[in-house]
Amino acid sequence: MGGHHDTLLKDPAIEEWIWMRQNTHRYFKINRRTAPALIGMGLIIPVATIYLAIASQDKISVGPRVKKSWAEAYASKN
Repeated sequence: MGGHHDTLLKDPAIEEWIWMRQNTHRYFKINRRTAPALIGMGLIIPVATIYLAIASQDKISVGPRVKKSWAEAYASKN
């Protein structure tokens, strides 16, 4: 069950990438490159979602579509 831990060869570049990936909150800064993504994900997408939800609120019917039974269909023909 136990034994032989850390026998894998570790690539220092991969380990550094993993560490930086897990600690991005420490090094994040708003600049010209990150600002459009922040505005898009923080403002445009939520506003568009809310607008579409309000605009289609009563226009889409999501209720069950019940078909007539065979007896009702037969009675309406006669």
